[in-house]
Amino acid sequence: MRVIVAGAGPAGATAALALARSGARVWLVEKSAWPRDKTCGDAVSPLGVHLGTQLGLAIEGRVRLPRARISTPGGRSFTGGWPAATPWGTTIPRRTFDASLVDAALATGGVEFLARTQVRSLAAEGAVVRATLRADGADRTLDADAAIVADGANGPLSASLGAGPYRSQLVAVRGYADALRALPSEYGLFYDRPLAPGYGWVFPIDGGRANAGILVDRRTLERRGGDARALLTRWLAQSRFARELLGDRPALEDVRGGLIPSGRGRRAAGPILFAGDAAGVADPFTAEGIYQAMDTGRAAARALATHGDPVAAGRAYERETGTFDRNERAARGVWRTFGATIEVCAWRAHRRPAFADGLNTAVFFPKSSFEGFVWSLLRAW
Repeated sequence: MRVIVAGAGPAGATAALALARSGARVWLVEKSAWPRDKTCGDAVSPLGVHLGTQLGLAIEGRVRLPRARISTPGGRSFTGGWPAATPWGTTIPRRTFDASLVDAALATGGVEFLARTQVRSLAAEGAVVRATLRADGADRTLDADAAIVADGANGPLSASLGAGPYRSQLVAVRGYADALRALPSEYGLFYDRPLAPGYGWVFPIDGGRANAGILVDRRTLERRGGDARALLTRWLAQSRFARELLGDRPALEDVRGGLIPSGRGRRAAGPILFAGDAAGVADPFTAEGIYQAMDTGRAAARALATHGDPVAAGRAYERETGTFDRNERAARGVWRTFGATIEVCAWRAHRRPAFADGLNTAVFFPKSSFEGFVWSLLRAW
């Protein structure tokens, strides 16, 4: 099978890697020069580390993070760990992490990597998927049996192919800051009142430096004045948790932000499958996207490798990724009820470490249903 993959981020690179290992011939097309940076919190979750290890990556990162510290709008905080199967996460610059996935794909020998090349259009023409590529100011066509679109939240391809609008959008902005002292080996997720049900974060990228940022939905941001960078600055100055780690007014460097969309009506158009942000699979509660991108890239590759007919593969892939729609509904349910439940849960977590671990996992791992989330908390209580 011949497959064109548009986009070399975690979704596209994982898809290319899995396809090549199944014997497919793959063109991995990336519009940017390579390697490239990517605005991100730099955090790879325990699930992301686990999946990367399954794919054969040697994920080390600069620091292992075996737990998360979580605060509530009322000022409570607790620390929870992860299940034994996924004991730690890490922080890795996206330039490094994405490049490692592409390198693993290229090492298979079945992937041709086309950097600085834009996929201008994709169309199913009979039994062929035809792509128009542009590189160095010149166009050419490329024919394949199927394609995977993984060109991100702002990529035009999935929209032009009928993926439909996103159902929710979060806004994130981050920068880098020096810490007051050696940072603890934990994700810092702080649901302070000015941000809740969004949160601010402090993620150590080494012992003395952090990626710090905020995540809010668009409506919350509008109520807070509409300026995400200003809101980040205010949060850093007001949050006692952020000040404990970074000081009263940390000097932020390389401040950048963007939209994180979630939920989409379609994830396939015939033999063309959408993965990662193009498929709208970021968690709408936590905005985690790296694990979800890799998971959908692998699922798209598996569908194409399993089904001889790429159109049938697209249908099977849409059925499989329906779990992300259940996750989205569950996450929105958690979001709506968050203020009423987190204080009680944090009170319990502070007193019972096993519940803290269960709460940490229930909230920050993908949720198959809101009812399942509630039952997981009740069982851990």
